Amino acid sequence: KYFGEKIGLYFAWLGLYTSFLIPSSVIGVIVFLYGCATIEEDIPSKEMCDQQNAFTMCPLCDKSCDYWNLSSACGTAQASHLFDNPATVFFSIFMALWATMFLENWKRLQMRLGYFWDLTGIEEEEEHSRPEYEARVREKMRRESDKSLVRKLGTGGTADEILLSFHWECLRGWRLGCEKG
Repeated sequence: KYFGEKIGLYFAWLGLYTSFLIPSSVIGVIVFLYGCATIEEDIPSKEMCDQQNAFTMCPLCDKSCDYWNLSSACGTAQASHLFDNPATVFFSIFMALWATMFLENWKRLQMRLGYFWDLTGIEEEEEHSRPEYEARVREKMRRESDKSLVRKLGTGGTADEILLSFHWECLRGWRLGCEKG
């Protein structure tokens, strides 16, 4: 009650999120360790790291680059296997299900806390912009409307256009020489 309902709900969300991250982090570590264990059996990494088959690759740029050996990218290939191995497919499916379960559990917890904290009658408050900002915007719009009225007067706009624009500005509540009586 001291900090309010929004802060309480934020910490409830944070607690749920943290508890849901524990199983996903455990599965992520297992997938990473699987990649470490199977790095020697990865065929693309084996072929790239094989020094006997020295594949010469074309230059990476047109003018100043030399030919290079494919085996120089061995470390990159092995590192990519750590994070991109067959177990990552399982992990991506698990994370999709995890996200759905998290969202549904959060909805459930939010409703439960709303009932226990008696938040059923409270509506979301609309945040109002700062009064200084609103005054600045009104002033800018008034200046722009003054300029448009002067342009219409200066360009010889028809009397109907000038009168319509003058009445429109009065209706919008800005002062253009017309006082509310």
